[in-house]
Amino acid sequence: MAKTKLLVMIVTTVFSFTSMSNAFFLKGYSAIPWFILSALTYFVPYCFIIADLTTVYNDKAGGIYSWLKDSTSQRLAFVTTLMWYSSYFIWMISLCMKTWIPLSIILFGDDFTKNNRVFGNIPMVMVIALLSIFLIILISLLKLGGFKKILDLSFISGRFMLLLMGIVGIGAIISLIVNHGQLVESFQFNDLFKSQGKLQSSAENFSFFIFGITAFGGLDTVACLVNETGVLKKKFSKYVLISGAIIICLYIFGIFLWGASIDLKEMVNGNSLHLGNIMYGLIGQLSLNLGELLNLSKGASNLLFQIFIRLTAVTIFTSYISLLSIISTGPLLAVTESLKETRLKKYLKWESKKKLPIIPIIIQGFLLSIFILGISCFQNSIGSFYNQLTMMTNISRAIPYLLLALSYPSFKKIYPRNSLLPFCDNRRNQLLLSFSVSITVVISIFFSIYEKVSIEDYYSAATLIIGPIIFAIIGLILFDLAKGRGKVLYQ
Repeated sequence: MAKTKLLVMIVTTVFSFTSMSNAFFLKGYSAIPWFILSALTYFVPYCFIIADLTTVYNDKAGGIYSWLKDSTSQRLAFVTTLMWYSSYFIWMISLCMKTWIPLSIILFGDDFTKNNRVFGNIPMVMVIALLSIFLIILISLLKLGGFKKILDLSFISGRFMLLLMGIVGIGAIISLIVNHGQLVESFQFNDLFKSQGKLQSSAENFSFFIFGITAFGGLDTVACLVNETGVLKKKFSKYVLISGAIIICLYIFGIFLWGASIDLKEMVNGNSLHLGNIMYGLIGQLSLNLGELLNLSKGASNLLFQIFIRLTAVTIFTSYISLLSIISTGPLLAVTESLKETRLKKYLKWESKKKLPIIPIIIQGFLLSIFILGISCFQNSIGSFYNQLTMMTNISRAIPYLLLALSYPSFKKIYPRNSLLPFCDNRRNQLLLSFSVSITVVISIFFSIYEKVSIEDYYSAATLIIGPIIFAIIGLILFDLAKGRGKVLYQ
């Protein structure tokens, strides 16, 4: 059972039902080659690199910091870890505040967070802020309970995700039977290479390549927790590779499932659908199609619609909670590990019964709460500042992946043999893995900036570029203060 839970945790952290649905909406069947290309050039090589790293460092906390420190330098590892953590910190704020949309749909069948006020004259934004702070406290307490709690939560989320995939699959089978084996969204082999959905131009297609890479994100976050997996840590690399294969299949299979039961042209032409609500739109349309195919009454069709919509919301809600518990733990442990070699280490000795650092968890929760309150109370000023931070961290999250890939050959010089992954012991394979991930990340960064420049949004393009520079400078200053000027922090 523990092995299954670990597999489910890795799969649900990386695979996104929302990304799969968005891909169908944006590209239809032609999303499949882009997912395959992203998998071959980025995800599969990155899986091998992470699997190799976790085999060597399965007893060490710190993840990305520990990986980079040995193969590069302590300075670069510190700066990269800070940059990496900052991007996840900003994402945590967004995720906390988005969690209440699916909960509203579960309870009321609609998104009431769009309302300006609730319960008479109470601003909705303040209600969301207070609920988000409560959620932060709850997840902080959950983390202190140990890795098993996080694993159990991920397993619950995974079950709902598989249930939702099963419902889409059943809908597809019923559609195929009633339509005598014909897909609702007709398929020809050429459709794999023909622009469909919302994205049509060459620039938009390249932007989807970036989307494909992003859809495979999060593996490094789970890998930071390898030392918490008990007896499973010795074979963690095996579970990484198995999960990677499952994730690729889920994306490809899921797009075909949507095509079997949904007319994409009808969805694209609808004015009310966008990336923020397309998953609810697709699952709602599936229920309506099934109601029509099965000749259900209007009342029964409406009931089926509500069941499907609310089950989707339950899946999203539990996945948000699970994802929050993971991304608020892995990156924090990496930062904590980087501080254990400083004079601050005495404050890191206070640990829960499950060996998780109490003070960093409390400080992170406090800072998240302050940011959320600030955004809610001062939307014009703090909210604008938060939007800028979000833009600044977009590329900052990709740079650590690039540095990990570039440092991989150096890592293999230190640890040349891996009995579990003999493929990685070949020097040519090491260079191939490093080059493939590195060039893919560089291309994605380039097109992220080019996309903004092409529409003459020079301010956003500049923010994307300046963000990593600012975070790197802050990291270097903190490191130099700690290490170079009187050893303020570092001994």
